[in-house]
Amino acid sequence: MVEEIATVMQVEAQGVWLQTKVVSSCQACSANDSCTSGVVAKHLTQRDYRFFLPYQPCASEPELLPGQQVRIGIHEGVLLKSAAAVYLLPLLLFIAAVLLLSFYNAGEGWQLLAGVVAAIPGYMLARRFGLQQGGAEQQVELLAVLPSLSVLQQ
Repeated sequence: MVEEIATVMQVEAQGVWLQTKVVSSCQACSANDSCTSGVVAKHLTQRDYRFFLPYQPCASEPELLPGQQVRIGIHEGVLLKSAAAVYLLPLLLFIAAVLLLSFYNAGEGWQLLAGVVAAIPGYMLARRFGLQQGGAEQQVELLAVLPSLSVLQQ
């Protein structure tokens, strides 16, 4: 299971709005200040992802409050299926179109155009697959409510 820490932004009757920070792998690297990719990633990937998670607290689970942090997770299988649909399907259609036109000795410009045109239905099929699966947000599970730490001043 792939896990992430999220912050509760808003609580509603049917669930909660959560927010996570999108972090690139460059930000975890020790050489990101001297690396060009790290500098670019630092300025381009600083954004938050906000989504709704259905949640009904029961007797054993605490009620969530805005500002609390929770640990959420998604199964690797769901992540792999989504990645395959989004990346592999358009790529395979692109390659198939290019190979088909190269078999007919079409120019490189026509092959490239056919590849791009063939990849578009791949993206649309991937989107339909995602909607049929209920979206990534519906596959996310709330694993734990993290304890909030407070400091008392004397």
